[in-house]
Amino acid sequence: MQLGRLIAFTLALGAPAFAVENKKPSKSGHAADEAHIKEELGVNQFTTPSIETLLAALGNLRPGSYEAVSRDLPAQNATDRARLALSTGAVIADGFLAVIAEKQSRIEPIGRVLLRQAKGLGVGDHVTRHSRSILEKAGSKDWEGVRSELIGTQRDVEQGMLALKDEEIAHLVSLGGWWRGLEIAASIVNEHYTPERAALLLQPSVLDYFADRISTLNPSFKKTKLWSALDTNLRETRRLVIKDDHSALTKDEVKKLHALAKSTNDAIATPEE
Repeated sequence: MQLGRLIAFTLALGAPAFAVENKKPSKSGHAADEAHIKEELGVNQFTTPSIETLLAALGNLRPGSYEAVSRDLPAQNATDRARLALSTGAVIADGFLAVIAEKQSRIEPIGRVLLRQAKGLGVGDHVTRHSRSILEKAGSKDWEGVRSELIGTQRDVEQGMLALKDEEIAHLVSLGGWWRGLEIAASIVNEHYTPERAALLLQPSVLDYFADRISTLNPSFKKTKLWSALDTNLRETRRLVIKDDHSALTKDEVKKLHALAKSTNDAIATPEE
């Protein structure tokens, strides 16, 4: 499987066009109640996009180098919940990178870190349910099987978010995954630049959504350097990619976008002083 397919996933992390599945609404009262809870908590196509839909959105971009976009995993959990949620989203993106690139050796360490972080957030039970099967299927290179288990994992994590009734965690996990995905995507687009590929990086609705969400976060978190970095870099990213003429990013602008995403992910990975 080509690494270029990853771009479809990373761009779709926040893109409603890829993330929404058209399912007929259930007539049951339980389904209606669950839908209402999701609406109340902000669990939607931005916060918990369907893995099944994302994996089906395969791109036609040239493959990139896995080594060029991989990174060291967090050695320990962040001590504050907001940073931990952002980091968890980023590790989820790393997981998809490993699966889509079929890097068998990376599955187990990513799985261990993700499970540790999920336990820290209080949704460990929802992650462990599929973890053993994911490792077994990755060990036998059954990537379709891994895909199926990831879909099941995503559904269980969404249920965990609903049980926690924690809107901020839903937004921050998603935002962390989006920033890491954007860093990966911008790197690959830059490696094999064309205006058509660069145009895929334009996501005005996603930028507006996340900018609005972080403005509503806990006041104590908004006093931190990390929140300031998130807010500033989202605004800088929007100024860079949203153009009046709707033109694609230049190669230099793609480099700047990658630098913004990387600096944000570095800030997430660096404990507050």
